[in-house]
Amino acid sequence: MSNSHPPTQTDASTLLTDTIRRRICSILTDPDPPVSERDLAGELAARCLDTPANEITPDQRQQQLIQLHHHQLPKLADYGLVTYDQSMRTVSITDAGREALAAVSDGQQNPRAAVTVTN
Repeated sequence: MSNSHPPTQTDASTLLTDTIRRRICSILTDPDPPVSERDLAGELAARCLDTPANEITPDQRQQQLIQLHHHQLPKLADYGLVTYDQSMRTVSITDAGREALAAVSDGQQNPRAAVTVTN
């Protein structure tokens, strides 16, 4: 990341407004870390296509793998939401990632009221 200061919680939460990035972090909260990039790609494809993981084709997994490797995981790592080891091709969520995911999830489940009622 080119910023000279660390990203704020607001920056991280804004990053997770993207459905794919939110799904990635959600997937990473389930298993024991680290997760292989390949396994993550398969599970992400299954969730995006709403298909059982064992029905994902090699092409569908490969498409997600390319997107993860070149775009999504480096961006999430830049913001400190995941730890991404490109040489081992493994990834795990960080505490900051868990916090940002919880903040975004809470905001979606409990949106602020558009109107304030006063007596």
